[in-house]
Amino acid sequence: MRIQDKSLLAITAVMMLLAVPYLMVKTGAWEPAASAASDASSIPPTRSPDDLPVIGELADFSMTSQSGRIVRRADLLGQVWVADVIFTRCPGPCARMTTRMADLQASIPPQWPVKLVSLTTDPEYDTPEVLSRYATAFKADPARWSFLHAPKPAIVDLAVDNLKLVVLDKEEARESPNDLFIHSTTLALVDKHGRLRGAFESLPLDLSRVDGFEGVEPPPPDSWEATLKPRLLKAVERLVAED
Repeated sequence: MRIQDKSLLAITAVMMLLAVPYLMVKTGAWEPAASAASDASSIPPTRSPDDLPVIGELADFSMTSQSGRIVRRADLLGQVWVADVIFTRCPGPCARMTTRMADLQASIPPQWPVKLVSLTTDPEYDTPEVLSRYATAFKADPARWSFLHAPKPAIVDLAVDNLKLVVLDKEEARESPNDLFIHSTTLALVDKHGRLRGAFESLPLDLSRVDGFEGVEPPPPDSWEATLKPRLLKAVERLVAED
């Protein structure tokens, strides 16, 4: 592996371990994944779908969808929603994350009060028109899945301050002109009352590729289908059933 790749993986590993300290420390709502490795090299903890405390209430926001429609917090009240952060020029995990959001769209019954929300971390390039083309490529139903555009401060406020995700500009070790941002691969879960209730990993982090974590087993190739998606769907179903 190239030094740049190792550095990026190490940075990502640190971000994933520190991105939601409030969830891990304040609520104690994360369950350690089973691992034979030592504490120093254990796999990052995994969210339990049976433990969904209210972590915080989201502040108001106003953003523009890929259809040119204004989406506010009030528009999503009464809906459970799953949110992530991506950007269309992403040379890294964004396409895989969006593929998994598309899988959620196909797996969640359309009559359920559930929305998918993807926030762009590159609003200067990702205009609603660009997001519309990207959404179409992934067969996103605009009635169920919104790709949201807003000025960068508004994106940071919602994604980082409210959804507890990570968005960082990448100034060094860029491998291409489009290698712009480091961001969470986490999916945030919001209930019908606009309250953050959990964070679920969309892509298992392969720490075995990072220096110092050689003893950790790589995640199985079917982690999404076998573990990650069922856990998230169970949590979504639970919140749908709540008043």
